[in-house]
Amino acid sequence: SSGINAEYGGAGGTQIDNIRRVSGAEVEVAGNDTVRNKERKITIYGRPEEIQIALTMINNAIAEKIKSDRESLKDYGYGVPYSGIFTKINAVEAFTDINDMSEAQVEQQIYIPNTETKSVIGPKGSHINEIRQFTACNIKVQADGEVEGDMRMVTLKGTQRQLHKAVYMIRNIARVL
Repeated sequence: SSGINAEYGGAGGTQIDNIRRVSGAEVEVAGNDTVRNKERKITIYGRPEEIQIALTMINNAIAEKIKSDRESLKDYGYGVPYSGIFTKINAVEAFTDINDMSEAQVEQQIYIPNTETKSVIGPKGSHINEIRQFTACNIKVQADGEVEGDMRMVTLKGTQRQLHKAVYMIRNIARVL
């Protein structure tokens, strides 16, 4: 997304201007050249109550945009994640995001039962590819010849936030699909 200034901000940033006016806080939205992983930094300055009002208004604007995007994607029947695995899992087991915005790349290993491998990978790799696309994580599922016992290792590389989403999807996919 191109951030609240353009997508959520309305024409010419009118929504951000309104947030500034109502909250009394100074709200700075990072420029296009700083967007990474489809995320944009928003800085809020002011008294605690002004910051809280601005933050609430920004979160509400983002929630409305997400809702609108979901409805739009559903209507046209395309797009990851809203018409795919994430939506199905989220309907059964609600997702809770984390606030870690660090860009640092980390690696994590998780283990899944061998009986769930087909659900995680999906027909012709469709599920694992959708998880990769949605989370922007590098995901490697341990090959059949390397597995010992009843569990299979899955190695994930990405930011903490990307890993959090991918782990959530992998751990819940067999319950839903």
